[in-house]
Amino acid sequence: MAKTEEKDLDLEELVASVTQSSEEAQKAEPEEAPAIKEEAESEGQRIDVLNLPPRRTIHDGARTGFRLRWNGVLVRFIILTVIVLAGISYIMLYTDVPSLLPDLF
Repeated sequence: MAKTEEKDLDLEELVASVTQSSEEAQKAEPEEAPAIKEEAESEGQRIDVLNLPPRRTIHDGARTGFRLRWNGVLVRFIILTVIVLAGISYIMLYTDVPSLLPDLF
């Protein structure tokens, strides 16, 4: 079983126990309600969902600036650009093409 499936099952069990204890608390007399709450708290972990840190403190660490991911498309583009520039540079430096350009216009 995957970790996520185990976590899902644990969460379902916690929700079921909370639902069951709340139904029992509604059915029970007011004197017995504190005893049921204590039993429910001692059975499982108490998760305080509302006690979360501010969003700014969570996301401050994620600001690492610009990050370049080297995937296949980017590498091919860079290699092709280098080859084309090398070809143009060779033609401009070692052939007579630059001297012929003014005659064309």
